Amino acid sequence: MLSDPKVIDTVLNHHLFSALTKAEFDLLISKSKQLNVPALENVFHQGDKANHFYLVLEGHLKLYRTSPNGQEKVVEVMRAGSTFAEALMFNNKPFYPVSAQAFSQSQLICFDNITYLKILKLNPEAGIAIMANMSIRLHNDLNEIEMLSVENAKNRLLLFLLQNIKNKSGNEGMIELDIPKRTLASLLSIQPETFSRLLKRMTQEGLIEESKGLIRIVNIDALYEAADIPMA
Repeated sequence: MLSDPKVIDTVLNHHLFSALTKAEFDLLISKSKQLNVPALENVFHQGDKANHFYLVLEGHLKLYRTSPNGQEKVVEVMRAGSTFAEALMFNNKPFYPVSAQAFSQSQLICFDNITYLKILKLNPEAGIAIMANMSIRLHNDLNEIEMLSVENAKNRLLLFLLQNIKNKSGNEGMIELDIPKRTLASLLSIQPETFSRLLKRMTQEGLIEESKGLIRIVNIDALYEAADIPMA
């Protein structure tokens, strides 16, 4: 059961739980627990029984699938404030189709599926909140599909950079890589060696400057031209 007031506050303010009555919320909290997950430890493995879903309080995790020949494909990266595995409740899927692994020290809240489903059946407002969350996730999935539909690996990377520019100033911008390059490469379906070569080539071409997890976009217009993507 959760007892930390700050953690309970975080859960209460999340859109998946904010529509619950006090009695419903108290019931959910009584069946929930906080997990401290060390880096590189799995929360669950592909094929495990899907009895819980999760909210990330701190850290970063990757959701990934492992092919029969042992090859890993990162499906999604989860950050603080993200929930994952909740969709399985509504699809009546008994097993996790992916594995979840922390690649930094992470704190999660683990929720019981059965308890939450019982609450939703009695509270349509919470169901609407779930639908809104699914819409947001669908939008994010469509962005990923757009990237993966680009056949050229260089263009996939350029499109990722263009979609994640922060601190934009004039024709320049910054991108902070808060996940390992190997994970990002897998997310973009690019081999790690190819990914490293692409970054090096973009640096040589004067498109980017890279230093300690930060990528500076030197010329955003030139990046669009290099990717052959129409300007918005």
